[in-house]
Amino acid sequence: MKDWLEKPRVLIVDDDTEFISDLKVLLSSEFEILAASGTRRAMEILSERQPDCLLLDLNMPEYFGKDPKDEGLSFLKYLREDADPRMAARLPVIVLTARQGENPIENAGEYGIAGLYRKPPDIKHLKTAIWKLVEGINGNPS
Repeated sequence: MKDWLEKPRVLIVDDDTEFISDLKVLLSSEFEILAASGTRRAMEILSERQPDCLLLDLNMPEYFGKDPKDEGLSFLKYLREDADPRMAARLPVIVLTARQGENPIENAGEYGIAGLYRKPPDIKHLKTAIWKLVEGINGNPS
């Protein structure tokens, strides 16, 4: 367990490097930011360092899945079902998507998704959501 004085570690997985860069700037005052521009790099990071929360895009170059529109979900399914449980089976996940429509992810509960935000997200609400998730995991004081 991390010392509660340490910044919570957030892994951003998105193939839009400009979006990652912007999020880093907006979130780094409160969180330690790790970033991956695809699921292959995200797996490398997860094997080296355990984040407290994952911010995940849905559309990315393929690696785990067969459809780049659902690569984020294929990656998440792998984490939940096949990855080393210590790596990420219980990792809180917030999906960040540019998809439009009332329900951009069917059966989100199956994947253990804790939240969904449209791009660009409201940063204040996103920070609040991340804090709620990491405090629930680490038992940090409120």
